[in-house]
Amino acid sequence: MTAYLRKLKTKLQFNNQNYNHEGAVLHTNTIHQTKVVLTHSQWAHVILGSIIIGTILGYGNYFPVLNQMHYIFAIGIAIIGVGVFKALQSANWWSSLGKLIVFVSLLIGLSYYQTNLRIIHFNSYTSYYLHQEGEYLGTVVIAPERVNLNGHEYYKYTIEIHSLHPYKDTAKNDYINAKGRLQIYSKASTTKHPIRLGEYAVVEGTPKSLFLIEEEGRINLRGRYMSSNTRGRIYDGVYRVASHKDLQAFHFKETYSEELYRKLLFICGLIRESIDKTISNYLEGPQHVLAQSLALGGHYSELGEDTMKDFSYTGLIHILSISGSHIALLLALVYGLGRLIKLRKRTSLIMGILVACMYCGVVGGDAPVVRATIMSILMCMAYIKGRLYQAKQALCICAILCLVYDPFSIFDVSFQLSFGATYGLLIWGKVLYERIQWLPKWIKTPLVLCVSAQLLILPLQLYYFHYISIASLLAACIVAPLLDLSIVLIFISTVISYVLPISFLWSLIDVLLRISLYLNHVLGRSGSLLWLGMMNPYCAYLYLVLLGLFTYFLTHRKRYTVYIVLCLVFMVTTFGTSYYVTQYHKNALVHYIPMKQCNVLLCIEPNHEGAYVLIDAPDHIKTTPNERLINQAIRAYGVNPKVVKVDYFHSNGSAKTIYKNSMKEIDVYNGQRGEKNLKLNDKTNTSFITSRSSIMNEIGRILPDNTVLFSSPHGALRDVDPSSEHMYIMGYSYIKDIYL
Repeated sequence: MTAYLRKLKTKLQFNNQNYNHEGAVLHTNTIHQTKVVLTHSQWAHVILGSIIIGTILGYGNYFPVLNQMHYIFAIGIAIIGVGVFKALQSANWWSSLGKLIVFVSLLIGLSYYQTNLRIIHFNSYTSYYLHQEGEYLGTVVIAPERVNLNGHEYYKYTIEIHSLHPYKDTAKNDYINAKGRLQIYSKASTTKHPIRLGEYAVVEGTPKSLFLIEEEGRINLRGRYMSSNTRGRIYDGVYRVASHKDLQAFHFKETYSEELYRKLLFICGLIRESIDKTISNYLEGPQHVLAQSLALGGHYSELGEDTMKDFSYTGLIHILSISGSHIALLLALVYGLGRLIKLRKRTSLIMGILVACMYCGVVGGDAPVVRATIMSILMCMAYIKGRLYQAKQALCICAILCLVYDPFSIFDVSFQLSFGATYGLLIWGKVLYERIQWLPKWIKTPLVLCVSAQLLILPLQLYYFHYISIASLLAACIVAPLLDLSIVLIFISTVISYVLPISFLWSLIDVLLRISLYLNHVLGRSGSLLWLGMMNPYCAYLYLVLLGLFTYFLTHRKRYTVYIVLCLVFMVTTFGTSYYVTQYHKNALVHYIPMKQCNVLLCIEPNHEGAYVLIDAPDHIKTTPNERLINQAIRAYGVNPKVVKVDYFHSNGSAKTIYKNSMKEIDVYNGQRGEKNLKLNDKTNTSFITSRSSIMNEIGRILPDNTVLFSSPHGALRDVDPSSEHMYIMGYSYIKDIYL
């Protein structure tokens, strides 16, 4: 390796000399000027920042932009700000700045236009088949996974629909073309045929509309569904393999590209099934499911809710989904085996690229997998061509390619956390490693990896998970290496098992997974979680500014350690400030929690002295399946679910007060409430909830400044005209927080 680097250095120097001899003799000032001009890596960063800003602006033109996108928008502005700062340092700063402004404006406009075009294209197709019972012909495009739904075992998978046969008297013999994807839930007990990836299937059932309402502190699935063109869900769908007769009845003829795509999916599905079956033959219990999750991703429901919580609390939840660490381990394994059998480096790297691409197809093209695969390909190509590999530039190129292909990737939590964590490793990993030489290597390496990966994405982690785990540092030092070793051994054992099974390796894997599960459970239940709730946006902006200063002093001012320490202290202070701002407020906060089965209000008293969950639901509607979503929203606002009081009310019943605090209250108003001549003017600080459109319009006319919530998600809305900005229809759109 040392000899290779020496040859590479000599080659680069020779090329540089030839370039200097062919052109004019470079003056010292010219060399100095070229150093301060924007590099290719900086231009890649500027392109990425511009695309981020344009995409978020285009999305915000149609849908609400919540806190997590404000964080990313601020990062995009910061990236462009660094580019502007570099342009101002050049000799012809006015020319560089002008070119930069024109370039950024053009890219923002193009990404804005592309995002608008994609949204319009998605909305232009009417999903006429929703709520229509019938038979749906489609291709299985996402591998089935066992999930637990309301106490029953289901297979969850996705089909790309081609045609449908509606169960309708007026269309008994009609076979209608259809587009889009449907998520299917088929009961495991009633599914007679094995569900295979890439197979033609006929599913009998009734598609339901997707519930797409933005919610603070919850993963936004709208972008994911729009990018995949998913239109609805079928619960209790009856699955069967489509026969040749079915294809003829549905009048379906596949094109050559569709046939090739389906066959590739089918091959990937067979490989996935074979790996799953091999692991099942040698491992049992939780170790069996964990090994499948480590090797192929998924299987979250089979792991169990308690195990998933343990991995989430220790910060190791990412290792259960296929990401950069899996691709890196696989690539290193293939390269090492290639060199072991005396293959050339070039050949070993090409084999690594092919295996990584195949593995990406088998596990599915999620954002972390695609990012890691593209980066590994760029890295291997750089070594093959004898060029220097710049990881940050490669990461920007990966992000740009992903966003150009699918602008909605920026709204996906996997994309955000994967790219953010990887970028943090590239910025702070090496520098922090060099700064803490006094620690042992076995502690220093996982500690640096854990800290540097989380610095940039901490506001996003608080947004999605609402806590900071102190135990994550110990888990990164103890549990993560065991799981990484287990992944390598699973890869090796699976391949060897097709030729000569070695039970010793599987026994070793079983022991490692048992130890990992036990240690992870102990650390996850150690009570080291700090529930902070969502980070205040202004505190998050301040944190990012301090993070920029921390990076500058860390990389440019080695002598000024005191400034680095001060930046760290102030960065920690921003979290305390955010917690203080969240907990101490003069007015009562009323937050609408979007649910599908019922309307839920979270009412937090001034200074977080108490909290109430007010549920508008008939008695026969079960809210137990929704408790996880309700608790998630409660924690997002920094409230402990154990201290929250729950109360039920009916918006279609008699008028009453469901919450009261000094002169402020929430009224359910469907007519007079006691006195015959009660006037709305008497209630100047009241939020009204009603299920009658006439009452809604009356309140809006008499008290235009008071908030009115129309609580009738399943009723007729044709006579509702919420012309005032203080009127909101519950269950149909995002409702901003109300302060009483």
